[in-house]
Amino acid sequence: MKWPLFRLCIIVFVAALTLTACGQEQSASPQLGYKEIKSMVVDILKTDEGKKAVEDALGGGSGSSGSTGSMGMRMMTAQSGEEIRMAVKDTLVSEEYKKEIEKIMTDPKFAGDFAKAINSQSKQLHMQLIKDPTYQKAIQDMLKSPDVMKSFLELTNTPDYRKQSMTVMQEAMQNPLFRMEVLELLKSVVKDELQPKVEKKQPQEGQKQGQGGGEGGGEGEGGGEGGGQGEEGGSGS
Repeated sequence: MKWPLFRLCIIVFVAALTLTACGQEQSASPQLGYKEIKSMVVDILKTDEGKKAVEDALGGGSGSSGSTGSMGMRMMTAQSGEEIRMAVKDTLVSEEYKKEIEKIMTDPKFAGDFAKAINSQSKQLHMQLIKDPTYQKAIQDMLKSPDVMKSFLELTNTPDYRKQSMTVMQEAMQNPLFRMEVLELLKSVVKDELQPKVEKKQPQEGQKQGQGGGEGGGEGEGGGEGGGQGEEGGSGS
């Protein structure tokens, strides 16, 4: 890593000294300051020759120097990647660029390309969040909210939704296994609905029989009382 950077520094330094010496030979102007030399070096790096010299310094030659240059390039790329990530992070959280980012995201082409770029990462993140209890509870609370329920009910009342639901049901009923499951479910529902009615009828019949027996006993007691009164009247006479 150090060797390509050292070569680059040497190239820039030599170029600056050469230009400074040429300027001093051509005119008797005073020695250039730091700003002038910096501006001169920047101009050199912007030229095709300067760019090629930088690429050669970073890429290295053949053999061991080439491998060293490639290693240095990879190390610089890693450092540059870290700097880019920090810069992007600072930009995203900055209030200054928030409105600009929102404006960019409204562009359909940019939004589509951005979604394609992060599609795999989004799927992986979503799969991880599904297993998170906190995320599950948040989704449940969201689905239970009145606004979401109202939106869902409005959606179910639309003709397109009903048509799609009927299509799905028709396709599902074509499956023999699904039909068997539906029949078994219907049988269990009918059985559960009939069973409580039978149990309710039996106690009611028992209550009716008890009431009938009570009434019969009451009538017997009334007859006994009538007979007793008749006997008392006959003895008195």
